[in-house]
Amino acid sequence: MPADYHLHGLGHEGPPHNVERLLPFARAAHRAGLTEIGFAEHDFYLADLDFDVFARLEQCGQIKVRVGLEVDFSPDKQHWQELDGRPWDYLIGSVHAIGDWAFDYPGEEGGFASRDIDTIYADYFALVGRAAATGLFQIIGHLDLIKIYGHRPRQPVVELAEPALQLIAASGAVLELNTAGLFKPVAEIYPSPELLARAFELNIPVTISSDAHAPEEVGRQRAQAVEILRRIGYNCLATFCRRQMFTEPLA
Repeated sequence: MPADYHLHGLGHEGPPHNVERLLPFARAAHRAGLTEIGFAEHDFYLADLDFDVFARLEQCGQIKVRVGLEVDFSPDKQHWQELDGRPWDYLIGSVHAIGDWAFDYPGEEGGFASRDIDTIYADYFALVGRAAATGLFQIIGHLDLIKIYGHRPRQPVVELAEPALQLIAASGAVLELNTAGLFKPVAEIYPSPELLARAFELNIPVTISSDAHAPEEVGRQRAQAVEILRRIGYNCLATFCRRQMFTEPLA
């Protein structure tokens, strides 16, 4: 049951949230051979979501549709109660900012030159670990997004990420193998092979996602992601329904 759980039907443009807007994603996924997709809009669009849309989309899109949300984790952003009472199949916890520095936003690249790179990585992974420790998230998004512009730490990245990986393993959360990194300046899937290998040692499950913000990006470079997982030793992928994890053979 090939699935892609990280689709942004609203992209960065916002509402309306309707079948007409999402249907091109479902059709693209069907053409790509996927049998299940999940929309995980950014949480700042939460109030704009029409949850009736997903059932109607499933009826006309020839594909199973799951309901998710990508939550931009910050210790200061405590709006978890707003997530209650909604029919989530999964929640993705992602870190896009360190303090008030939104490091992956266009125009924010200069922050890397003004800070110690190992400290940046350590601070970033500390936030990822705190996200996992909440127990709120079924998926941890793009584990090493901090490498987006190609900046590499002096210290081995596995050492810097180890506390976060331990917390992810303890939480039962899944890592996504996110192919969007191939289309960023770093030109590498998130997470890197060495981080993925350590996740495998810790028995952390995985899923494959495209982080698509446009229909033509759905399922992109999935075959490359599958090959990476096979080389490391993974033979199954996580799937989700009502915030419960299941596994399917790697395909």
